[in-house]
Amino acid sequence: MQTLMFKKSSEEKKLLKSKLPLGTHYSFRIPWEARQVYFTHARKSRIWDVDGNEHLDLFGKFGANILGHNLPQYNEALIDALGQVSAANLGVIDRTAVELICDCVPCAEMVRFSLSGTEAVLNALRLARAYTGRNKFVRFEGHYHGNADNLMGGRAGPKANPAPEEFEGDFYGTGGKATDIAQHQSFLIPWNDIERLQHLVETKGHEIAAILMEPININGGGRHPAPGYLKAVRALCDRHGIVLIFDEVITGFRLGLGGAQDMLGVTPDLTTLGKAMSGGAVPVSAVAGRRKIMSLIESRKVSHGGTFNGYQLGLAAVIATLSYLRSNPQSLYGNMIDHMRLCQDHLRSEGQAYGIPLSITGEPACSVFSYAPTQADEAPDPKAQFFRANAVKLIGEAMAEKGVLLSNLNRLYGNVSLESEDVDLFRERTTQAFEKVAAFAARFKA
Repeated sequence: MQTLMFKKSSEEKKLLKSKLPLGTHYSFRIPWEARQVYFTHARKSRIWDVDGNEHLDLFGKFGANILGHNLPQYNEALIDALGQVSAANLGVIDRTAVELICDCVPCAEMVRFSLSGTEAVLNALRLARAYTGRNKFVRFEGHYHGNADNLMGGRAGPKANPAPEEFEGDFYGTGGKATDIAQHQSFLIPWNDIERLQHLVETKGHEIAAILMEPININGGGRHPAPGYLKAVRALCDRHGIVLIFDEVITGFRLGLGGAQDMLGVTPDLTTLGKAMSGGAVPVSAVAGRRKIMSLIESRKVSHGGTFNGYQLGLAAVIATLSYLRSNPQSLYGNMIDHMRLCQDHLRSEGQAYGIPLSITGEPACSVFSYAPTQADEAPDPKAQFFRANAVKLIGEAMAEKGVLLSNLNRLYGNVSLESEDVDLFRERTTQAFEKVAAFAARFKA
């Protein structure tokens, strides 16, 4: 059985935590943060830590690493960019980067770059407000759009006026938020409920500038839109003059070159992009959309600033990533999908073998696994209920201990460099992880 040792990582953690809060750079926990592993080098889908342990990377930097590690063409493009011009407002590569995005993304007629997904969403909302002359936007429970006060947390309020309500234990809750900013700026309702949305738009549409959503709700459990839902939302927006914004920071270029909007056949007015767009090594985000809206920046009616917007190293990464993916999309995306389906099948079958039924949702390139209750789970035994409530967390931590890195406990992000040997390693280590989880679960059987 694979046993990983983390002595040097533990020592590094103690030193780093004295100067870096929590010893990490973000607050949303992932399984292997319990021990915090420090990495030294990587290749394709494998990554090695300071103790010499080899891991299978299905974390992919929260889904940004679509290419895998150390793709030669990608590295060379970034090195070449540094050797040309690295600190200029504009370069000769800018047009190539913009044209690539416009060629791939259905709604993209014009593009503006920024650094983070949060920035891209805030800029998209600013454009929507300026275009409509309205102030509020609609967002949905379980969808995540970034680290800004007006975007984070809450649950749906009453039907008559569904302003976000704060509640104890909110995963995206945080101290220090500006008072009532989310309530003043947004409505928050359940997703996939077209009647609820229609009622809100018909009663409050004169206040609504934008409807903002993940077209496939990866952050909320890999949920797909209900049949006809997106088309109905598109029609509502058209009828009431509301800007439809798809947050494709996760799904853009990960589900395919055209993202979820191409896959699902519904085109938004604006889309936000990030993560996979620049290959995972450097940060780049973007707002892309209809010329009639994006031109508000051109006419200077909407301000969009940022020292590193469109920085040359980032644009070189965008060009290298999208050029590589466009070189043979059917083979590259097909390879990732095929290998991830095999991993999903094994995860599901191991769960079944050990009496831990799992449901896997989303798309193979970005999927989410969760505990799938059965009739037997209706028994009120508190010990069994505790295990069921924590099963996903336990699986994620056991996988990390055996050297399989997942994102946010239960997300699997593939990459186009996956090989059959990676699937073999996933199978071997998943089996080891489930042996440990099953031993723990035995203590909770009624």
